[in-house]
Amino acid sequence: MPLLKGLVAATIASAANRTGLDGIFYNGSDIAPCSSPLYCYGPILGEIQMAKPFADSKTYVDMPTKVPLKQVLAGYELLTKPLQNGTELLDFLSTYFDPAGQEVIPVEPESLLVNATFLDEISDAVNREFTETVINLWPNLTREINGSAICPECESSFIPVKRPFVIAGGRFREPYYWDSYWILHGLLRSAGSFTDIARNQIENFFDLVDVYGFVPNGARKYYLNRAGPPVLAQMVRVYLEHTNNMSVLDRGIPMLKKEHAFFMSNRTVNVTLQDIKYTLNRYNAANNQPRPESYYEDWTQVNNVSYYASDGSIYPTKNTTWEEKAWQYNNLASGAESGWDFSSRFMRDPRVAADESYFPLASYNTVNLIPVDLNSILYWNEVTLAEFLNMTGNSSEAEVWHKKARDRSEAMYALMWNDSLGSYFDFNVTSETQEIFWARDGDALPIETTPAHSNDTQVVFNVAQLTPFWTGAAAPFLKDNPQSVRGAFQRISDYLDIREGGIAPTNFRTNQQWDQPNVWPPHMHILMEALLRTPAINGTDDEDWRWTQDLALRLGQRYFDSAYCTWRATGGSSPSAPPLGNLARNLGGVMFEKYSDQSVNEAGSGGEYEVAVGFGWSNGVLIWVADTFRDQLQTASCPNLTANATAAGVEHVSHGDGSDAFSAVEIDRFDAEWTSENVGGLDDEGE
Repeated sequence: MPLLKGLVAATIASAANRTGLDGIFYNGSDIAPCSSPLYCYGPILGEIQMAKPFADSKTYVDMPTKVPLKQVLAGYELLTKPLQNGTELLDFLSTYFDPAGQEVIPVEPESLLVNATFLDEISDAVNREFTETVINLWPNLTREINGSAICPECESSFIPVKRPFVIAGGRFREPYYWDSYWILHGLLRSAGSFTDIARNQIENFFDLVDVYGFVPNGARKYYLNRAGPPVLAQMVRVYLEHTNNMSVLDRGIPMLKKEHAFFMSNRTVNVTLQDIKYTLNRYNAANNQPRPESYYEDWTQVNNVSYYASDGSIYPTKNTTWEEKAWQYNNLASGAESGWDFSSRFMRDPRVAADESYFPLASYNTVNLIPVDLNSILYWNEVTLAEFLNMTGNSSEAEVWHKKARDRSEAMYALMWNDSLGSYFDFNVTSETQEIFWARDGDALPIETTPAHSNDTQVVFNVAQLTPFWTGAAAPFLKDNPQSVRGAFQRISDYLDIREGGIAPTNFRTNQQWDQPNVWPPHMHILMEALLRTPAINGTDDEDWRWTQDLALRLGQRYFDSAYCTWRATGGSSPSAPPLGNLARNLGGVMFEKYSDQSVNEAGSGGEYEVAVGFGWSNGVLIWVADTFRDQLQTASCPNLTANATAAGVEHVSHGDGSDAFSAVEIDRFDAEWTSENVGGLDDEGE
């Protein structure tokens, strides 16, 4: 499509959507998240992002304009083409755009109070003081709309929300969907002002469902073609459990039905097995363009420019058709919708990612997989809606939703459960088989290699396989039987035996952030809560049931230690834990977005990045662990933690867009200069 045609089409559509209500944009065969020529679609977006003025592609698309669109377009026309990353482009951006994240400002921290009474039940001073420190991070992560920042005719990618909210931190300057579920766990236990903030998070998402039919991945227009794991019903459930405030259901029930309808209308797939038709759900974003916030990375991969591996090898360009490019863009956006952006789990050929022999995401295959975790969550939502309907006196409709849940559980068992291996597996709709085997790496367990069908494969493991035990979607004779639960979780115990950190998303090591060795707080919470929900059908002295509860505590201790030790390694201290000396950079203690399965001591800071306050779901899970296990936790222990060890430097692992990307809690130092002060919790002094 000619550049001018794309610009005119997007500009006209953007002008027609001046109210701020936008949505998926269709222009001929092109599908983009919205019509904005600056933030979603067209040559201006493409040329600026391909010039790469910032290390992080998200920086540009988070910059609101200072002037109306027509003036920005006029200024753009004066630029020398093709655009180059230099003074002319940076002058244009500083003239016509405000800093990234200007649309929101911190809520005055002194106006926000906490009242975490459960802290009184923790007798260990080190653990209690660390937990209290994490709780006290919430005021620094609380934001509200900056009403005076944007002129009425100006452009922004931000989707306004009415009520104050909590951000994840760092480069995430807006509300994010599935992050908010784990943030909510922490807010409600922190109490005080944050009980109302928790309700705000829910009501803001209700507003998004009301307008768009679903909750976008985050509150940015460039996310309007993709959702995220649908956890809103569970946010409402958790809120009710803590507050008993039934008024949330007045809007909640109709909005949750509406969100469920979106997934059933737009994300379903039918599979026939032994003459029985099953309907389940998959991730499938409406998209065939580069993701705006990762435009450079997506375009570079999909257009198959030469790939430069970290060992110096160069892999030449491969020609691809328009259809192949569109397919890759669709799968990249759908992979982001899954929350696992990105992982070998969704690759047709994970060896490429491990060997670094080509663009690892070129074989991404999200759309052709029926994911265990998505369907587990949807099962839980159906059960939860039934419970809400019963609570409001509508038992007949509640039974309809219970049947939806039973049908889904039966479909999952038929298609995804493998009795020989005692686990659920993602289902591939192309091959019509479970995703059981993939490439073997260097630290596979005997339990993973013995049943493998060749010497270079291992049995797949990913945390999603265990989500049916978390949400209750597993068949009743599995989830209600401690022996079956123990069998399903045996590999978790084995991993803890041989590795010093937590549980990685997969058992396959790559540079992708949702693979080994990274450890994600939501996954640790899912595993712990699944184990704790195992019923003691044979009494609390039953060996298998005790095993499940002990494993949950082991996971809790490992997570608590990881969060504490990396906080200490970056300068964290308390009255019972004096500061470490001789730190290379004393950051005052950092809560990171993810940890390592290799050690509880691995921190994530570096001289080329500004470290920001974080990290929402890490804080939430830490607070949940502290409250759930209390004095069952031992004093946090950091083996071999010394100033020299923490000063040794940290490898920056991928944020999903390549091995040279950075942690979400870090912002490139140059990009930080183009980011609204404090919006991501940036350290003013850059320490």
